[in-house]
Amino acid sequence: MNGQFMAKLTLILQNSVKEHTQSMNALAFAKAAITTGHTIACVFFYRESVNHAEFPTPAENEDLITQWEEFSQQNHVPLVVCHTVAERKGMEKFHPGFEASGLTALATAMANSDRTLQF
Repeated sequence: MNGQFMAKLTLILQNSVKEHTQSMNALAFAKAAITTGHTIACVFFYRESVNHAEFPTPAENEDLITQWEEFSQQNHVPLVVCHTVAERKGMEKFHPGFEASGLTALATAMANSDRTLQF
């Protein structure tokens, strides 16, 4: 840690789970941040990214969602999906690794974080 500033971060994903590269980049960043001593208040899935929480999980997304869930469990980082956007998209059930909440949860996480990053 050598005198470096350890930040508390909030991550916002906005791209669909179908854009695996964007999601994997965000996950790799989150893992690197934790490894270097930062903390993550939450990962907020917004706009098109709410489909990360789709349940049952489509087979083509299963591995990626499992990786997000393992990261969440190992590092105690909540995976929060915007329920309002999800409802507008017709999602009724959410993957158990995700918690449904609203923009208030995002605003609270951002207020309690040093930095917010979007992917």
